[in-house]
Amino acid sequence: MSSKTLKTNPFEIFGLTPKIVKELDEQTLAKLIKAIYRVLQFYHHPDKGGDPKKALELNLAYETLNLEKNEKLFKEYRNKYIQRLSRKTMYTKLKDLEAQNRKLSFLADLLKEKYWQLLIERPGFIEEFSQGKVYKLKVFDLVSHLNFSYVKTSKKSLFFKELYLVGTEVLKKEGTKGTWYKIKNYRFLGSIKRNYIEPWVLLEKPFKEKEKAYKNLIDREIFLQECILFLNPELETNAYLFFFQPDEPQHVVFEGVLLKKEEVSLEKVIPLLTGALLLKKEVSEKSSSKSLE
Repeated sequence: MSSKTLKTNPFEIFGLTPKIVKELDEQTLAKLIKAIYRVLQFYHHPDKGGDPKKALELNLAYETLNLEKNEKLFKEYRNKYIQRLSRKTMYTKLKDLEAQNRKLSFLADLLKEKYWQLLIERPGFIEEFSQGKVYKLKVFDLVSHLNFSYVKTSKKSLFFKELYLVGTEVLKKEGTKGTWYKIKNYRFLGSIKRNYIEPWVLLEKPFKEKEKAYKNLIDREIFLQECILFLNPELETNAYLFFFQPDEPQHVVFEGVLLKKEEVSLEKVIPLLTGALLLKKEVSEKSSSKSLE
């Protein structure tokens, strides 16, 4: 018989652990194996009613680990068996890392949710506006540009819009000669630098197969996962702008790229507020589709 017929490491056959095999020196280990072999061989001997196959396996294992006759094999099997300690350690470390990753993912989700709540509830901007501070914004409408990139150069101005942030209200005019609309309870969330995300990948699309137009909406959960950690709750030029309406809590509104911002007085905006039309969803959709015809 050859030691190659052994499917199990001979040290394991004698019930020794990799830790014990590592800690004991070769001479002590050889004596321990001899003592264990005598007990097990007596127990499994066929003449005593034992299992012949088990007795044969014990004999082969003992011959393989005979330090005096097979020193090379002894060292080889010992080294292989000791290596199981490092594999076990690596497996344990891997499991620990997986557990830590699950914990960190859970904490990251909590952090994103908490940040979201702080953003939509923060009073900072409202306090500024109540003191007469109003911002005029010039924005490039990236969504319209994606949907109507084929229009003539003369109509490219339709891709630009103006916004006034007035408390929780926003005045919006699309194009250079558009109509001023007023959006109530429209909250500025923040801006994200353009090199951080690709918003067109995240935008919602109509369910109808024939319609390929993008909507200026991003699902709230997608926004939390992909965007919120990059969000700066300030008006930052050359960055993407995002707003939120409590009436549509499952979506974030993507307004476009902020090109220019300017602080203006509330008195200048009051006439626009008075004359502006209240924007409704259906009106917005109709006006945007007609403006590029």
